[in-house]
Amino acid sequence: MPLPVSLSTFLKMSALTAVVMTVACDDPTPKTESVKIDRDEFTHPKELVVGEDGLTRRLNEEQPFTGAVTQRDRDWNLRYFCYYQKGKLHGPELKFWEDGTLRRNFDYENGSKVRHREWFENGNPKTDAMFVDGHAIGPHKTWFEDGSPRWSGNFVGELLWDGHIIDYAPGGILMWDAIFDHGRFVSGTYPESEQEKLIANGMVKPEEALYPRKTDTDDPKEDKKEN
Repeated sequence: MPLPVSLSTFLKMSALTAVVMTVACDDPTPKTESVKIDRDEFTHPKELVVGEDGLTRRLNEEQPFTGAVTQRDRDWNLRYFCYYQKGKLHGPELKFWEDGTLRRNFDYENGSKVRHREWFENGNPKTDAMFVDGHAIGPHKTWFEDGSPRWSGNFVGELLWDGHIIDYAPGGILMWDAIFDHGRFVSGTYPESEQEKLIANGMVKPEEALYPRKTDTDDPKEDKKEN
């Protein structure tokens, strides 16, 4: 998604003091020039309110807000950034970890989230999901903190699995490697704990079960009764 022009300007001006490096042809020593940035150039989140019409405005202002919103710590390090266009989130909404690395990036188009990305504190990806009208629809991936894959697939409707779904338990144990059609299991590998549900719902034929099926004689309670 192309960034708003004002966001590009912000990213160029985000430091309290920007250092411009210049190198003269006859002097290889870099020279610096300090450029002061007005601390009031951008709006703080506490200055915003959401009206009954769902649009965001600055306190005591009638027009829906357009512009960048930032929050910084005491050392003037960026902790939060977003951009509003006519009272609606538009573009990236960013949050950062204490060391300054990116924690999350939610992308918006006219107030509606279209992509959701998060990272662990160690920098490894955590979630990457597409959204439609604020709902998780489309490709979706998650990871464990060590960087190993956790879940990948596609959502349709009300979080229904669709297409090729792969799901891992901690330790790299494969749980699901299956094909779904709008939430309905079609074929593939599934956890043993799900087998009887799939058979009961007519999605797996008993003779095609992946795991040995338990019978009444396998029930420890029945064994105790016989004794």
